[in-house]
Amino acid sequence: MIEVKNVTKRFPSVVAIDGLSVAFQPGITGLVGQNGAGKSTLFRTIAGIYLPQEGEILIDGFSAETKEAKAKVFFLPDDPFAPRAPIQGVLDFYRGLFDVDAERFTRLVRTFGLPMDRSVSTFSKGMRRQVFIALSLAMNVDYLLLDEAFDGLDPLVIENIKDEIVQSAEAGKTIVISSHNIHALQKIVDRFVILSKGQLANEGETGDIGTEFVKFQAAFGQSVEREDIESLGFDVVSFRKVGSVTHFVILGNKDALDTIRDAFNTLFIENVALEPDEIVMLEMALARREGGNEDA
Repeated sequence: MIEVKNVTKRFPSVVAIDGLSVAFQPGITGLVGQNGAGKSTLFRTIAGIYLPQEGEILIDGFSAETKEAKAKVFFLPDDPFAPRAPIQGVLDFYRGLFDVDAERFTRLVRTFGLPMDRSVSTFSKGMRRQVFIALSLAMNVDYLLLDEAFDGLDPLVIENIKDEIVQSAEAGKTIVISSHNIHALQKIVDRFVILSKGQLANEGETGDIGTEFVKFQAAFGQSVEREDIESLGFDVVSFRKVGSVTHFVILGNKDALDTIRDAFNTLFIENVALEPDEIVMLEMALARREGGNEDA
């Protein structure tokens, strides 16, 4: 298990991680948040590349900067170094540093249809990403940290990679994936961890994230603003108008529809499902508000 305990990581101009406590256990966890939320810094700190100013990170009980901990973790950054060598040269280079299952790596590279004789440095970003995901999945380690794993990949490749990631998790690995592609994560992760400005906005099983929000769309025969809905005693987290239709999200009240409909000249009102990206944005907005920084 990876245990992040009250960790703070500061840089000269920013606090990238701010008193964060979270744990990662076997299975697949989606790490999500806007740019600047602290995802990459957290990965680098878990991997022992950065040292926190406060708190500690334990990997199976070993401090993250120790050789015992580092031997258990492989971190794939967003834009890994691509040597001027063909794919076999990449494998040879990393086999000098890590315990790599060469047979699985070769199989994955062939599955992805990558050219074996070209220098990896000449590949597109998506092709390089496939090489290094294949390398990550072939690592004989207990923990994989994959930063923006699906960035620049086409849907068919993503599906192939997802299958391989699930197989690795079923074999007992702990895999943490950060990605802006929330839809790709939704079907494979066991749980989400949502970061906002270096702090924990929310965490939980996939089916539990976002259940505190209720979204409506409505058309009113009168002017209805955010404060009008709030005057009924509802906590409005999001409110916007698109033409004649008002979209709003309230917190923690699934029985609000009848109350809102009866309070105004309502032409129609209905519950609508939240998209995964919306849920993440709402969780971060709620975390900022509860932290006293609603306008951040």
